[in-house]
Amino acid sequence: MVVTSNVTSSPEETDNNYIKIQNHGVIFNNRTAALIGADGTIDWACFPNFNSIPIFDSILDYKKGGYLMVKPLCNTTINQYYEEFTNILITEFIKDNNIILKLTDFLPASKFSTTNFPEIHRFVEALDDVTIKLYFKPSFNYGQEIPSIEKDKNGYLFHRTERNIGISTNFKLNKNKTMVYNDNIKLNKGSFQWIVISTDINHLSNVDEYKSYKLLEYTRNYWKNWSNTIYYQGLYHKYIVRSALALKGLFYEPTGMMVAAPTSSLPESIGGERNWDYRFTWIRDTAYVIEALSLIRLNDEATKFLYDLLYRINRDQKLRTIYSIDDSDTTDEKIIDYSGYMNSAPVRIGNKAGDQLQLDQFGSIINAIYQFNLAGGMVTIQLWDFVLSILNSLKSIWKYPDSSIWEFRTEPKQYVYSKIISWTAFHEAIIMGKALGYSAPYNEWKQIEDEIKNDILKNGFNSEINSFTQYYGSTNVDASLLRIPLTDFLPVNDYRITGTLKKIESDLMHNNYLFKRYNEDDGLKGDDNAFLLLSFWYIEDLIKMKKIKDAKNALETILNLSNHLMLFSEEIDLQTHDFLGNFPQAITHLGVIRAIVKLNEQFSNTQKSPMVNHKKSNLKIE
Repeated sequence: MVVTSNVTSSPEETDNNYIKIQNHGVIFNNRTAALIGADGTIDWACFPNFNSIPIFDSILDYKKGGYLMVKPLCNTTINQYYEEFTNILITEFIKDNNIILKLTDFLPASKFSTTNFPEIHRFVEALDDVTIKLYFKPSFNYGQEIPSIEKDKNGYLFHRTERNIGISTNFKLNKNKTMVYNDNIKLNKGSFQWIVISTDINHLSNVDEYKSYKLLEYTRNYWKNWSNTIYYQGLYHKYIVRSALALKGLFYEPTGMMVAAPTSSLPESIGGERNWDYRFTWIRDTAYVIEALSLIRLNDEATKFLYDLLYRINRDQKLRTIYSIDDSDTTDEKIIDYSGYMNSAPVRIGNKAGDQLQLDQFGSIINAIYQFNLAGGMVTIQLWDFVLSILNSLKSIWKYPDSSIWEFRTEPKQYVYSKIISWTAFHEAIIMGKALGYSAPYNEWKQIEDEIKNDILKNGFNSEINSFTQYYGSTNVDASLLRIPLTDFLPVNDYRITGTLKKIESDLMHNNYLFKRYNEDDGLKGDDNAFLLLSFWYIEDLIKMKKIKDAKNALETILNLSNHLMLFSEEIDLQTHDFLGNFPQAITHLGVIRAIVKLNEQFSNTQKSPMVNHKKSNLKIE
């Protein structure tokens, strides 16, 4: 990526200092993540865990939020990239075609899950004589608390209540009430310094005592060794690897749960209120995780994720819509006094979706086990007993109205998508159970399967528009119906399937194979934009219909909408193609893997793989 960077003052002194979502990279350590702008600013990081209170959060309020900034005083262009096969991020500042400053950022990662480094390590390297500035302003309780700042020979320690945040460095810094800084640090060519940000400490260590070089090598080996376990040769290999590395980073190692994204309240529309906390595990994502990881032979991750999730479900004796990555309360949603990214309020912490009935969660967990079995996973008798219990619950409630996949906060309805996934649960359980030789009330399941199907065909298909509808009695479509061809509900050449696809293409598809979710008023302020997973479902539909050329063209178009690091958010602006929603988004990258692997299966192993020309962007950070 090449980005033009004009020197600005600190965020407190500017009118607009939000870095576009797509102009970010992210580093991980399987406990948390940090977002790093293309100008080197770290503007989001929760410590020590994904769901902890952030220490950097200026992406949600550039005046109140915390950040770390290191950049040259002169105007530069910027090149940002990952070390190959790792989540170690490099940011280079370029002047007159020469790299003058290089930043290397990482969160120490280890193969030992009990090892915890609540630290960010940044290597600052001068490749020419350069003058830089450094600002360090951590956030305490979403900017509500002003810390005391203690200076010692090793750096600065910020105190407030029970939390300490420190910066260890040999750079000479000044301080004011909320931050430490230096506007004029002169570096000679070949000089370098480490910066270590640490939390929950009682005293600062000398920066050299953190052994950053050794931790960098450990982290490099960790990610490269893990990348070697990815089994895939074929189309768009780099996208597979980067998506897999992002997904691996989103796992919370202590419990095995996966966050949908490491951020909260990045808006689905600028100025709108569709701003949600995604630092949770969604049941419906489970099937996508299991299948996508299995497709590239990451069977250990798929197995561990499934069994860790099943442990939580069995322990709670209840199937929830979403789960926290630890034991915190998922339904405690509150509003934070932040202006929001580009003034998109409210900023929410926590998620009320856990209170909703979403029928597709039942079918999703059955589909996850079904996909696990197809990939060679062992469905034990204990796991089969779990299937029995899920279907025993679903048979009593599948007729209920619900909030469905989009988690509508309006009155529940009879959503067709939820009914389809409920049908899938019984259909796949029958196939799986009989193949495994397990006992079950198959006759009853078959009767329910047929009843659900007849109910959908009677009430969910509108002959006047020749399409399935968003909910019973509606005349509108919903792009979640793109999932129907990926089930066995009807043959892909059935007129009701082809009619639905044509209606979705007509009503919800925009340029570049981007899809709005629906046109229905959902009671929320702001426009809905393109939900990226839907594009990958559509590509899979085309593949299943043997429209391979169209599928390949659509896939390349969507892949070229990724950012400079081949990362995706949840949504994208239909006009500007700016990223929207939380970032990076697990379910989008799961869609990337599925669509690429499914397309690759259509090409022989001897055929040369077509490559995407992943263009460099020349975007100005405003």
